[in-house]
Amino acid sequence: MNKTITRILTGTFLLLFFAGLSPLMGQSEEQIEKFKKERKTYFTEKLELTDEEAKAFWPLYDDFSNRKMKLVEDERNTYSYAHKNAENLSDQEILETLKKVNVLKEDQLKLEAEYYQDKFMKALPAQKVLKLGKVEWDFRRHLMRELRGQGRGDQGKKGGGQSGSQGGGQRDGQEPSPMPHPPMDFF
Repeated sequence: MNKTITRILTGTFLLLFFAGLSPLMGQSEEQIEKFKKERKTYFTEKLELTDEEAKAFWPLYDDFSNRKMKLVEDERNTYSYAHKNAENLSDQEILETLKKVNVLKEDQLKLEAEYYQDKFMKALPAQKVLKLGKVEWDFRRHLMRELRGQGRGDQGKKGGGQSGSQGGGQRDGQEPSPMPHPPMDFF
């Protein structure tokens, strides 16, 4: 039972982490379109996509992103249901919930393998596919800096809010600690 509680707490932490990073949750269509446009601009610039590469890549990436978001949302909903009903769930139901979450995580890994090892490789050179994971990670960090800056007005944004700036949440000019490259299952 101790392992079950640890898994639930770990899952809850990851769930809250992903929920905090999800820029599309509860947003209007206008905000979603703005996000997608900003993402497209950011990725195209950072990956140095040619027009031909962008034309082949973006339909694939949009499909990947939508399918990934659905799996993450299913995982979040599963945890949410379990936590709201935790008092009434048997140990067997908790184990079934954990198995369901595990299957959803495995489905995410399969989806990533399908796209990163096959579909994206047909649209982009291998080096750009490898770089894509870091660009996704950097874009999330960019969005978080922007969100932090919005809560404080312009004072929270150093460097004019440029995508490469280290403002929005840094104290006294301190550089953030270096982040390791994200694992493939982190997008």
